[in-house]
Amino acid sequence: MATSDPKALLRRLLREPRECAWLEFKHNNCDPELIGRTVSACANAAMLADRDRAFLVWGIENKTRRKLGTAVEINNLTKGSENITNWLSRMIEPRLMMEFLDFDDDNKKFAIIAIEPTYDRPVKFAGTEYIRIGENIKSLKEFPEHERTLWLATGRRKFENAVALPHQTTGEVMEKLHTETYYRLKGDEIPKNPAEIIKRFVQLEYIKEDMEGGHDILNLGALLFANDITVFPSISSKSARVIKYTGKDKSKSEGEIEGKKGYAVGFRGMLKYIMDRLPKEEKFEGGVRKVTSKYSETAIREMVANALIHQDFTVSGAGPVIEMYQDRIEITNPGNSLIDVDRIIDERQSRNEKFAAAMREIGLCEERGGGIDKAIIEIEEMNLPAPEFFPSENSMRVVIFGPKKFSQLSKADKVWSCFCHCVVRWVRHDYMSNTSLRERFSLSDEEYQAASGVISDARKAGRIIPADPKQGRKNARYIPYWERL
Repeated sequence: MATSDPKALLRRLLREPRECAWLEFKHNNCDPELIGRTVSACANAAMLADRDRAFLVWGIENKTRRKLGTAVEINNLTKGSENITNWLSRMIEPRLMMEFLDFDDDNKKFAIIAIEPTYDRPVKFAGTEYIRIGENIKSLKEFPEHERTLWLATGRRKFENAVALPHQTTGEVMEKLHTETYYRLKGDEIPKNPAEIIKRFVQLEYIKEDMEGGHDILNLGALLFANDITVFPSISSKSARVIKYTGKDKSKSEGEIEGKKGYAVGFRGMLKYIMDRLPKEEKFEGGVRKVTSKYSETAIREMVANALIHQDFTVSGAGPVIEMYQDRIEITNPGNSLIDVDRIIDERQSRNEKFAAAMREIGLCEERGGGIDKAIIEIEEMNLPAPEFFPSENSMRVVIFGPKKFSQLSKADKVWSCFCHCVVRWVRHDYMSNTSLRERFSLSDEEYQAASGVISDARKAGRIIPADPKQGRKNARYIPYWERL
């Protein structure tokens, strides 16, 4: 995160109530070894305090906070014959983003090292991790409780909290984020005073004070409300693409669009674009002619929302892709699934929980985990084949199928649809039966044996088991296999 105004940063740091573990004030001490240990200690302290940066400041008297100025020029310091900036980069592990700032203020010289801590593992200097204990720098190994806490802290940092664009004025925030979208989706009146909007976005952790008199736009705010995501380097490759093919493969496409707006700003427009290009059918209800899609809009909305929410943002150069074929829609997001496919309907786990919560709060997806359930239920009500899920090492692909008659389904398709139906019934605190399966496949009572055959195949495949091991075939009920594991 680049510092655009070192003077403003210094003023902000001086407002801190006291020197703390992530903030060190010095006058003229420029011993390279001490600087290296302090960088490690402050970086680790920043992780423990959930701070974005740690700071070493020269030119300030610690006790009084008087601005004395300094003779230290960080960028001109050396260790032996090596520039200290290169030497520190080599001696610190893992490699950190560090800024070395030399500047004048009130006709005095000051210097700051601003450190962005890693959230991968504790920071070492010369092979040793350090920590601040009071005003002293100690080896982390001497304090096992601090070490355990620090390792826990390394997993606390999330992509949503990182800075997408630093040091923005109120006007620049309003220009780069479509703040009106938040209030429109919430159904709230848009404040006339921009300061109220800024205050609200800070509370929601879409932006934050940057310690220099401006605000940092965080990845969460940019992902949701960017007017143009290409302005934000950290998410510029995360736009969603929609590709329409003419047939059942990729041999010929008839159109492609790539979203440039934040997901909240562009989501409904993207969904409309998809639905407008899907096959329709005419129905008469109560004598009124209606044109409806052959696909479940709920399923498409929830699966696309899941692809946006659960993608792995650390995978560079890849964003969600929606591919529309003649007989199906495939939705792919970067990052493998955190949940086993067999439990994807009933289990709840999110890779980006703050992002997921924000999408739920503004009404763009269902309550936590409920979207998949609702999608499967509507797919069943429309008698469509169950969607399939294909996890891989670096991606997750969901396939939503168009209409197929029961006779057109393969044995594997029928068994998978039977299993999904059984899970949905179990999630609703009910059991699957021959009757419920016939309704799911739109089979008549006379086609009892066809449903029995699917149940038999699903049992042989180990997908379902009897709810009561002693039950007879008549009025038999079934539950998912994992319920008895």
